[in-house]
Amino acid sequence: MPYRESLHQLIAALEKHSSVIAYKEAQQHLLQRTDYNQKAYQMKRHQQDTYLFRQIAKDKAAEESAFKAQQLREDLDHQPLIDDYRDKMQNASDLVRYITGTIEDELNKEFNDGKD
Repeated sequence: MPYRESLHQLIAALEKHSSVIAYKEAQQHLLQRTDYNQKAYQMKRHQQDTYLFRQIAKDKAAEESAFKAQQLREDLDHQPLIDDYRDKMQNASDLVRYITGTIEDELNKEFNDGKD
């Protein structure tokens, strides 16, 4: 079976897996919440500002920006919707990691068998 065809079949199978479906649903719920997206954007901006302020030796501004970023992170970290998204993302990630690990193991076996 050609590589591309196998790849498309694998992707199709993954997209039908319950953990991937649950992850996509959780992601859609999260994307619909613009308040979370705005807070995440603000947090990233404060993190970037912190880095820039440290580069130009503006320690006080860097501390303030880091504090604001940390406050936003703590607020986001304690949201049930975000916790649910992270759990489902982890499950889908574990599935992909398992599959890629299995493929790698099988390829290594084939390569090693060919060397004997």
